[in-house]
Amino acid sequence: MLAANRLAPALESLPRVFALSDLKQLLPGEEDQALDVALRWLEAGVIKQVAPPRPVFFKVILGEELDEVDRCRALLRAFPSLVMVAGSVLWRQGLSAQRDTLLECCVSEKELSCNLPGVALRWRPPAWWVAVRQAGGIAGDHHGVAMLTPEMALADAAAFRDVWMPDRDAVDWNQLSTARLSEATQQLLPLRDEGASRTV
Repeated sequence: MLAANRLAPALESLPRVFALSDLKQLLPGEEDQALDVALRWLEAGVIKQVAPPRPVFFKVILGEELDEVDRCRALLRAFPSLVMVAGSVLWRQGLSAQRDTLLECCVSEKELSCNLPGVALRWRPPAWWVAVRQAGGIAGDHHGVAMLTPEMALADAAAFRDVWMPDRDAVDWNQLSTARLSEATQQLLPLRDEGASRTV
């Protein structure tokens, strides 16, 4: 069993977002104790689990919420398939005058439980991921999180109707390609029934 005085230095040396594997590296020769240590930290309220049962955690700092960089890092470690969608994409790509209040993302994982504030996760069916890839529907990333192209984000919102979008007059339509929007819509609309909405 690890001595209590070993716990605080280990927690301080971890980044704000960490996985059980990171903790194991700090405990050479005592890797099997890492889960016990994490459970004690959870019980003490000094860490929270990002998305049970995934072994990814973030440190709780009184009065200090996770910034967007750490929130994206936490989501990516818990949900490797993560892709940003909807109004979150439009605002971050400079096409919307309205900012999102929740970071909207889609995942392929079916368990959507997530303890991060300010996040909305949606499940998408396997055919969605194929269609997005075939249409070249990913445009860069934001703190490591892949983003849909604006046209694909609009087509996804129209097809699945489970995400927040800015008001129509808040979108800069001049920056959008009509041809790409039409192609994206043709790719995603047939998937509407397949993707019965799951949200967290």
